[in-house]
Amino acid sequence: MVDTERLKQGNEETFREFVSETERLLMSVSFGILLNSEDARDAVQEAYLRFWRSRERLDSNGYIQAYLVQILRNVCFTMLKKRANTLGMDEIPEPGKKENPSSRLGEKEVISRAMAILKEKERMIVAMIHYENLDSTEVGMILGLSASTVRSHYQSARTRMKNYIIRYFPEFAR
Repeated sequence: MVDTERLKQGNEETFREFVSETERLLMSVSFGILLNSEDARDAVQEAYLRFWRSRERLDSNGYIQAYLVQILRNVCFTMLKKRANTLGMDEIPEPGKKENPSSRLGEKEVISRAMAILKEKERMIVAMIHYENLDSTEVGMILGLSASTVRSHYQSARTRMKNYIIRYFPEFAR
């Protein structure tokens, strides 16, 4: 755990420690929202930059990871808005159109598509629990939710993803 006071004062070594402790979590959260590795990396870098610039406002008693995740969410939403404004008509999927099961997608792509049907909060929860192995209490602290709410969202998200995969990609269903 980093020393918040040293971080507020601009200690670069403390900041590097903080980045080391939080980078994987942020990558999971940003990928969970953006569903694109390059955009996720860009979002994480931008979030750290904004965090560094606003470090003097940190609450010494606050949960600084939650503050950082909130910055990251804002960055990701801005990126999504920009992306939505630049989509071409051919990139927008037709409503109700089934995926082509013969397209032989890889497992990662199928999971990415299944994640895309989830709400943003559900994607973040799945990413933090599944990829970062955080428990529901830790995720709840970061997102400002109770542990039981996190568990409920996680189970709901898993069920929706499973149903999507069974419907559109039955060859990947287990």
